[in-house]
Amino acid sequence: MRIAFFTEGYDPFINGAVTSIKTLRSALDRQGHEVVIFTPACPGYDDRDPQVRRLPGMQWNKNLYPLLSPLAYRTDPLSDESFDVIHSHHPFTMSRLAARLAGKHDLPLIYTFHTLLHEYGHYVPFLPAAGRYWLTRQYLRHCAEADVVHTATDAVRHLLLQQGVQTQIEVAPLGVPAVSPAAGAREAMRKSLGISPRTPLLLYVGRLAREKGLELLLRAVARLAAGRGFHLCLVGGGPMEGRLRELARSLGLAQRVTFSGWVRHEEIGGHYAAADVFVLPSPAETMGLVLVEAMSAGLPCVAIDKYGPSEVVVDGLTGFLTPFDEGDFGEAIQRLLDNAFLCQRMATAARARACDFHPDVAAAAMVRVYEDAIADRERLRLGSFQNQKQESLA
Repeated sequence: MRIAFFTEGYDPFINGAVTSIKTLRSALDRQGHEVVIFTPACPGYDDRDPQVRRLPGMQWNKNLYPLLSPLAYRTDPLSDESFDVIHSHHPFTMSRLAARLAGKHDLPLIYTFHTLLHEYGHYVPFLPAAGRYWLTRQYLRHCAEADVVHTATDAVRHLLLQQGVQTQIEVAPLGVPAVSPAAGAREAMRKSLGISPRTPLLLYVGRLAREKGLELLLRAVARLAAGRGFHLCLVGGGPMEGRLRELARSLGLAQRVTFSGWVRHEEIGGHYAAADVFVLPSPAETMGLVLVEAMSAGLPCVAIDKYGPSEVVVDGLTGFLTPFDEGDFGEAIQRLLDNAFLCQRMATAARARACDFHPDVAAAAMVRVYEDAIADRERLRLGSFQNQKQESLA
């Protein structure tokens, strides 16, 4: 099967959506399928991958995905190639081209809903409510254009149904490769962080952004500071870094929190190996890929009981789910830090749970989505042909 991925987000950007796109592509390749990535050109970045086709693009902000140039709509990048299905990963400029080409070439269009975009309205200066409305309209429009909408969890499926989506919605988890730290990684990373082998280490991996709930995390761990030693490592970067550093200082956490910045995904294993508990205070995750990474490394997780994490983390077995409340979140962390036996039991269960998200399992589920969409399209073609034949005989 030949599959055309259409996405604004790809290299050199690092985030959950890009990681999941690359993971799915690799798994599909291993299973004998061919994936071609269509994405806007990114100024200053040159692909050496022949399966990545860069289309004319423009970039207004280096921190945001490049957008497709209006000039790109005048060409047909599929004109010289044959594909079985188009898989769209974002509802912006590339989605417009994906929908047009799916219609032109009579191909099924699959849309994976990666991000709860309505939670990102605050990025629109001065008009967050208008931004929330506009972002919601973008993904609802693309849902209506698609033959199938794919979500990673039932919680997000229910959200889309509540918002009026009538397109068929298929639920299949995203694939997450297991983290495999090198021998001695725990000791080496702890030495690098300047903490002792016995200091409990809390780990967060992701963007340092408002929607990730990191102010709640800092206030939650500040409640622990008086009672015990611990350290918190925040891996990632983003627009909230300066504000979070100032908040850590004001809470008396400056010596207990390390901001590690962005780390290449291939090199993240050392941080997972060094940690004792993984924390994800975000209330806006469609799945929470980092939760699966952490579980594969044997880390119990504390996360917010909303959307994807509510299905990924098994409360009381692989970690704890809490409301979006600093007291509840801090109490869940405290329970783990106070009970080594509980952490060990959860570590074993977490590793087993992570196997449910193996990339090859996820890719096989996605292939079934593709095959069903192709079969539905064939039935439509056949029905249309038979109707035309009957009309010509009438």
